[in-house]
Amino acid sequence: MSQTPSARREEVPQHNQVSTSPDAPGMNSAALDKHAARRRNMIFALCVTFATIGAGAVLVPILKALWNQDPWIMELLEGHFAALVGLPSIALLAFILVVLLEARFDKIEMEFFGVVRFKGASGPIILWGFLFLLMATTLRFLW
Repeated sequence: MSQTPSARREEVPQHNQVSTSPDAPGMNSAALDKHAARRRNMIFALCVTFATIGAGAVLVPILKALWNQDPWIMELLEGHFAALVGLPSIALLAFILVVLLEARFDKIEMEFFGVVRFKGASGPIILWGFLFLLMATTLRFLW
């Protein structure tokens, strides 16, 4: 009993095929999609949580010093506000942007003029550095 190739293909349903992905051997595509969605949601939640904690860690001491009007901290903040508050805030903002972009679009890959290509872990690092440099330069020009 010889079967035609089209008859053999119909025997195996498409939704039960197992993925051969090296990331998750033995998982079907629906489970992989669910896993990827859960991972993106968890990264987003962690990013929002750490951003809130970071903003609180920066703002609470400043607000406490302003409330108590400590003279030494007031002088320091007045003279170097951009360096004490601006640069850490810029670093945090650049990190949040990179993490949100990576969570939304999976991988960050860049290519400049067909000469330099950044893939893997170097993509987010280069993007963070570029964003931080751009925002710090803007802060310097505006302050």
